[in-house]
Amino acid sequence: MDEKRPGGGAADVAALARDLVDRLSAISASLSSGLDGSATSSPGALPSGGGPAPDFGSPRAVLENGARYVSPYLPADASLRPLKAALLRILRIVTRDQTVFNSAILEALRGTLLVADGAFRDTAAALEAARRETGAAEERALDALARSRSALEEGLRLVSDEARRDLDGERRVRAELGAEVFRTQARVDGLESDRDRLSEAAARQTEALAALEKRIEEKYGELRLLRLEWTTLRAGLKPSGTPPASPTAVAAAPAADDPLRAGLYVDFEEAFRGTEEEIRRRQGADAALFSGAPGPVADLGCGRGEFLEGLRTAGIPGIGCDANPLMAARAREKGLAVDQADLFEWLAARPDGSLGGLTAYQVVEHLPAARLFDLVELAAVKLAPRGILLFETVNPESAYAMKWFWMDLTHVRPVPAPSLARLLSASGFSGVRVDWRSPVPAAEAPPPELADDPRLGPVVRLLFGPQDYAVIGRK
Repeated sequence: MDEKRPGGGAADVAALARDLVDRLSAISASLSSGLDGSATSSPGALPSGGGPAPDFGSPRAVLENGARYVSPYLPADASLRPLKAALLRILRIVTRDQTVFNSAILEALRGTLLVADGAFRDTAAALEAARRETGAAEERALDALARSRSALEEGLRLVSDEARRDLDGERRVRAELGAEVFRTQARVDGLESDRDRLSEAAARQTEALAALEKRIEEKYGELRLLRLEWTTLRAGLKPSGTPPASPTAVAAAPAADDPLRAGLYVDFEEAFRGTEEEIRRRQGADAALFSGAPGPVADLGCGRGEFLEGLRTAGIPGIGCDANPLMAARAREKGLAVDQADLFEWLAARPDGSLGGLTAYQVVEHLPAARLFDLVELAAVKLAPRGILLFETVNPESAYAMKWFWMDLTHVRPVPAPSLARLLSASGFSGVRVDWRSPVPAAEAPPPELADDPRLGPVVRLLFGPQDYAVIGRK
């Protein structure tokens, strides 16, 4: 029979509804997967692509087919049509409520399908618009990318050109520097060659100069020996004993037979030269100069024997003489080997070359120039080889010292240090040096900084120079 069974209408409608829901779910899932895929491929962009819009034709056909179950009908050519028609009329009475329900269900499904169809069409239109906008944005992005790429390529080309020019310039500079290095090296080689040549010449000149200096030193030694020999010959040509005094000669000390004047001179020594302790302290340091002397040390005009005391303390043999009887007696009281005698007579009586040293403190200023020459010549004869000669006297280059010079009425003339040093050198003594001593007392001296002043220094040294000096030479 072609007609549908009345009892199966509800089941068919339910099956139809389920089929419709499944189809709608599939369509929704398809759209959701399309949107998710587009979001994954391009975040924030709508799905791209030209896929077809969802097809609702099949669900619509299903609903139209299901409508036949709501009001069943018989085809015109159906077999047993009258019987079936009567049966359908009877069944309509029984299934009337079901039919109404089925009709309502079909209308609800049809409306839902229409709404979904419209929504899906709107969504498809929106997706299409989004695809078009995305395409335009993509074209704009591609255009901007193309422009950026073009600009980047142009920048790279400019940088490449600039780098190529810099490299070319660097190559030129390197080439120029290399050439300059070669030229400089050639100059350095030439300078080194000149240096070696000049060094050899300088070495030869140094050797020649050393040889010349050696010859000069030898000749100087020969000259000194000749001067010593001449000095000795001059002393030997003079008659023995004390030469007659010239009219201008002044005795170095009061006569031995004039005790009153001898006492006055002792008083002068105490008042203007210093006490025994002061003299001993000043002269004591000189004893070390004669350590290892090749014979006894003679002190001419030894006074009270202060220097001889220093020699004795140092373990150096010492002898002396003084014309003043009171002075000589005072020295002998100390157990010193001192004779009362004229220094020229006493020195002339010493064997030639027997003395290891000879000193004369504050003596030469008591002698005329001629007698000073005689004293130096006699000292050269009596000293042993390598013997030391020391003369101490007042410094005439100090105005402060000269204030005291004429306090001693027996002084004849001051002797400048350069003159006395030259006299010893010209007489054959070697290593002649001047030792300045006895500075001005601090209480009477000017501030030390004045001596360093470039303008006042020379004046300060002239006014307040050392009071004494000693000239020292070796035979």
